[in-house]
Amino acid sequence: MSLGVLEIRKVVVKVTGKIFDNENGVDVLASLSSLISSKADEGYRFAVVVGGGRRARDYIELGRKLGLSEGQLDAVGIEVSRVNAILLAFTLGPRAYLPIPRSIDEFLRAWTSSKVVVLGGLQPGQSTNAVAAIVAEMINADLILNATDVDGIYDSNPKKNPQAKLLKEVHIKELEEMLSDKELAGYYELFDRVGLNIVKRSKIPLVFLSVYNTENIRRAINGEEFVGTRIVY
Repeated sequence: MSLGVLEIRKVVVKVTGKIFDNENGVDVLASLSSLISSKADEGYRFAVVVGGGRRARDYIELGRKLGLSEGQLDAVGIEVSRVNAILLAFTLGPRAYLPIPRSIDEFLRAWTSSKVVVLGGLQPGQSTNAVAAIVAEMINADLILNATDVDGIYDSNPKKNPQAKLLKEVHIKELEEMLSDKELAGYYELFDRVGLNIVKRSKIPLVFLSVYNTENIRRAINGEEFVGTRIVY
């Protein structure tokens, strides 16, 4: 699958927080950091949005048992995602902007620095997928890469069905139908409706692929053939 001849310069990368959950994430983070650094040196601009992963969900479940509201639980998850974002930013060294932005205004100021801007969640009621969509629209990004823990979007859950088929293209209306109605704090799975509505109106190219295949991510950034799912509008 190719994204065509468009020369991509502004890329938003949504990184699943699941890579922070186990030791395998060390190599993935190092490889991803190296890729972003090398492409930034070539002149590409990056905004990287990092999820909270299992640790965020663990804290959210603890808070839920303590009777916290969904908004408070979202705030807890956001803080965990920001810790993950700081960790990734530190691996980028001087290429990364610090401190981590905590609002869209802070993000926009950070973006003017020409450095790689890494951030986690921004506000309750939206997933980091939605943050990636908002950020992409604000900077008129050329591409949103949703780097998840599977190769893309399948016709059924590939973790439960070994015969699940990877879909090369999914129309935005089909994606909308796939979204779960369950949008409690910590349970924004494939995408959320806030993010969906933003990409529907902005029509920024959006692809889903695996965070574990850095060379494949490089190909997608370069506009070359890659393994994953492209959203069509």
